[in-house]
Amino acid sequence: MGVLEKETNGRRRISITQNPHYPRLAVKCGENQYSRHSHVHQTWSLGYVLQGRTLVSLGTWESELTEDQFIAVPSGIPHLCSPETGNPFSFIVLYIPTEYLDIRTPEFSQPRIGGIDSKVLFDLIDLFMQATNKSELDNNSENLQKFLNKNSSPLDEEWGENLLEKEILFTQESPYGSRFQLYRYTRKLFGLGQKKISTIGKMEHAKMLMSEGLDLAEIAVECGFYDQSHFSKVFKLYTGLTPTQYMKK
Repeated sequence: MGVLEKETNGRRRISITQNPHYPRLAVKCGENQYSRHSHVHQTWSLGYVLQGRTLVSLGTWESELTEDQFIAVPSGIPHLCSPETGNPFSFIVLYIPTEYLDIRTPEFSQPRIGGIDSKVLFDLIDLFMQATNKSELDNNSENLQKFLNKNSSPLDEEWGENLLEKEILFTQESPYGSRFQLYRYTRKLFGLGQKKISTIGKMEHAKMLMSEGLDLAEIAVECGFYDQSHFSKVFKLYTGLTPTQYMKK
């Protein structure tokens, strides 16, 4: 299983491995360390439960995932896993930039839930992590589309809307009247209040600044936090990683 075997059998509680040729294509493995608040990804993602069980929230939709089950989440959809308290929980997430996928197809444009033996999934993920050119990525994406079509189903309930497609993610003022009206609007569409949506926007902005090489203290101020310690605490709650861990990935 190559890269995945090394990561999932290690002792670290969380780790990220990137494809050296396509750094935004990555795999995260975690054990009892995960995001504590709803969040979004700029990429398409597939989250798989290796051990344990978790409640998963996707916008306004909720269900349970158990061992060997997965959920595929399009870019920009707020989501959160809330594992059972007191029981071991481990997972793996594959992140694929949307430009490498045909997001017009239902396999990639809609949230999906399914199940598969871990070895089958690991072999598929390894193909992405070892890809060295666009042709290989295209072939892998076609295989992933077939895999999703065979082993998963689209959510059959309302799950909300794409947060990244709404200007509301980064706005500081309400275009919807009172704060109460704005709260009702965002809860209905995304399952989140405006305060959490604003924090998600700050976290996405922080990731961009990290990629540009800014110092953490500067990033904290730029994102509206009163000190670096507070910023680091909130960043870990929303991403499952400390800023330092994120920058080392």
